[in-house]
Amino acid sequence: MNNNAIIERIISKERLEPYLRHHKNDFDKAISHYKSNILISEAFYPLLAVLEIGLRNSIDYQLSKQFNDDKWYENIEFVKIASRFQINRISEARTNIMSDKKVITSGRVISELSLGFWTSLFDTKFEMTLWKSLRLTFPNCPKQIRKRKTMSSKFNGIRKLRNRIFHHEAITWNLGVLNSYKLEIIEGILWLDKELLDWIDELNHIDETIEKYRKTIE
Repeated sequence: MNNNAIIERIISKERLEPYLRHHKNDFDKAISHYKSNILISEAFYPLLAVLEIGLRNSIDYQLSKQFNDDKWYENIEFVKIASRFQINRISEARTNIMSDKKVITSGRVISELSLGFWTSLFDTKFEMTLWKSLRLTFPNCPKQIRKRKTMSSKFNGIRKLRNRIFHHEAITWNLGVLNSYKLEIIEGILWLDKELLDWIDELNHIDETIEKYRKTIE
């Protein structure tokens, strides 16, 4: 069995097919593009990590204040307005923690909840119940655009990119769109805390990574 056949078997023909089409069935170019996609995906990780952790902790802080309860996720007033989606995700978080034979704490529940859970709190149904508190999560967002609908669109868009990266999907078909995602993530971090921008400066190497592999991709 030659190396190409081994690589195709391990990665899978279906996963390689889009790369082969893009490079007119040139296997070497397709594999080089596949590797470049992994490295560019890796470059997004630091910014996504800061945004996701910052978002969930900021939301947790605001909802703890609103319900006067650091276990707001099980507070009866929150449960009354939550959807089945949120209730199920919280239940799954508890189950996962117990499966690891750990004590259930607020911090562990908050960490276990997915980005999809947090972005769901910007849904229309929470406009009159949670948004008044959740808007304070973004102190640096200009008031004229600090709307629930804006946040829902923005952070769900970032979530989709995040999921593609974490599920090892291709993200490098359009580098212009990828740059727009980068700017969206940076803006989201800015809205959470201005000082975070300086802190993440040394973590952000997206532009350099894209330029390094631009010719391989194109």
